[in-house]
Amino acid sequence: MESIVSLVLSVFTLFGFYALLAVGMGLIFGQLGVVNVAHGELVMVGAFVMFALSDVPFLLRLVLAVLIGLGLGVIIERLVLSNLYERGFLATLLAMWGVSIVLREGANAIFGSTPASVQAPIQQNVEILGVSYPLYRIVIAVTALLIVAAVLLVTYRTKLGLVVRATVDNRDMASVLGIPPRLVITGTFAVGVTLAVLAGALQSPLLGVTPTVGAAFLAPAFFAVLLGRAGSLPGAVFGAFVVAVLSTVLRTYLNETLAQVVLFALFIVLVAVRPNGIDWRKVQWKSHTQPAQVAA
Repeated sequence: MESIVSLVLSVFTLFGFYALLAVGMGLIFGQLGVVNVAHGELVMVGAFVMFALSDVPFLLRLVLAVLIGLGLGVIIERLVLSNLYERGFLATLLAMWGVSIVLREGANAIFGSTPASVQAPIQQNVEILGVSYPLYRIVIAVTALLIVAAVLLVTYRTKLGLVVRATVDNRDMASVLGIPPRLVITGTFAVGVTLAVLAGALQSPLLGVTPTVGAAFLAPAFFAVLLGRAGSLPGAVFGAFVVAVLSTVLRTYLNETLAQVVLFALFIVLVAVRPNGIDWRKVQWKSHTQPAQVAA
């Protein structure tokens, strides 16, 4: 019984982290068509923000990480991506690859390669069905899932979300309707970047923070987006759950190296068999307008 409880708790905490990563990547990939191969390095940025500002209270550091993420997202979108959308998928992918190298090498130059640590603000354990489990892991998982729920709510149930999706679908029409496409696109990218930075900040006490720490998170986040159908944010959350379950179960019963090999092999098979994602019920936008009456 205790082993099952430990497994469930591990899946839950990993799911919260992967869901936050996958939604951030889903916003950028699904809405803007950009494969953000710098997503892992953005996680690293969030972790190093928490380390570099260790004298600042933890919650304030999280706020600063969010602000840095927003600023970094705006800078990358405006200076790197804004003129590349028309050049196609490969141009934006290579550009983000360059961004990942700059971020990683910049962190290496500033902080070095020695693993850094961040102290968790909550040190206590909580007992759940006979299992003692770190309270901080549960708190950040709940926090991450609440943030994910808020992003989904805004995207699918508010006028702002409708504006974003309408702009992505047809930028010219959005412009005619008075919606500033440039501002919407930049804002969407910045939010996706911020979610990755925030995920790294929340997870930082559980990591050995190095310039390469984010590399391990890129593939799981990307596979989560693909498993849940690209372009669907609820699908990315579903994919994150699948990834969290597979990753936790395999690491429980196999050594780390073999678990990684089997995990990525399963991802490849799943994507090959179901290239459009795993079937599931997708959240739909509910229109509040009544259908027009057809004149007799």
